[in-house]
Amino acid sequence: MQAHRVAQARPADRTVSPWGLQRRRVASLGTVGLLALSGAAAARADPAQPGDPTALAGAQPARPSLPPAPPAQPPAAPERPAAAAPRTQPRAAANFSTFLELRNDYSSGKNGFFNAAVLRGDYAFTRTFSLRADLPLAYAGDVEGQRDVGLGDILIRPLVRVVGTPRFALVLGTDLLLDSATKRALGAGKNQVAPLVQAYFRVARPARLGAQLQHAVSFGGDPGRNAIQKSTIREFAIIELPHGFWVSPDQAFSIDHRGVHRVVSTSVLEVGAELSDRVQVYVDPGIQVDDRGAVDWLVTGAVRWAFPQRARARAVAAAPVQRAGTEQAAGAGQAAGAGQAAGAGQATGAGQAAEE
Repeated sequence: MQAHRVAQARPADRTVSPWGLQRRRVASLGTVGLLALSGAAAARADPAQPGDPTALAGAQPARPSLPPAPPAQPPAAPERPAAAAPRTQPRAAANFSTFLELRNDYSSGKNGFFNAAVLRGDYAFTRTFSLRADLPLAYAGDVEGQRDVGLGDILIRPLVRVVGTPRFALVLGTDLLLDSATKRALGAGKNQVAPLVQAYFRVARPARLGAQLQHAVSFGGDPGRNAIQKSTIREFAIIELPHGFWVSPDQAFSIDHRGVHRVVSTSVLEVGAELSDRVQVYVDPGIQVDDRGAVDWLVTGAVRWAFPQRARARAVAAAPVQRAGTEQAAGAGQAAGAGQAAGAGQATGAGQAAEE
């Protein structure tokens, strides 16, 4: 057994054949090549298997860098809707205005004539309050040829608009007639106070209707002259025409509670025109008839200069301007016409269309 093992053992000094050595080297090179091929195949079959991070990074193509994300913006506040444009102010049924007027009132009848050149001023403190003053220079004559000239009765009229809408307006006021005439024939000879109320109704854009009630009573003055107590009912219309023209028919009935001629009718048709934004002219022909049938003819002509209000836009419409509030007596020998033509029962109508 031992001899057999010894026989089978390779002696250490046994030489190796060159072919055997070559075969071993070839086998070793082939083995290395197979292992390399196997590793490459495994790498292709499993690309997800991690390798050297540096080698992987160098093997991957470079990617373009992305721009940085913009910073977060706060949510924008919702835009407020634009304010609606202011609506145009509707036209008022009656407004007050500031103006200076030079007018001439003339009446003629069987008892003589009466003429008054009147300087009138209206000042509108606000759209709802105005003050008027009339300063007349009177000239009167009777059938006997007597002539008188001088200052007539001064009129002061405050007015307040208590209601004012595009369709309706209500105005309250009073006439204060002073016994300032320098001659008997040029005035009534009495101080008078005459409260009044005016109502305006707009029935169409260019047309308004109006009514006035007024009652006058006298106080003080010449004790030799008759006391005055008189009521006036008046209706009128104001119709605006194209190109700045207007017409204003006016009808008034005056009832004298103390005089001999108890009822006097006064009819006037006013025609006027606006020459510019500031200047107006008008003429008022009319007729006056008392309860006895006596007739007086009336005519008034005037020019008016309007002034804009302080720090206010122009008004869209204006109230008709009234004539001197209380009827002026033209003296004992004169018909009621002259003074009454400048009285409360008269309107200067449209022009009434003077705007603020």
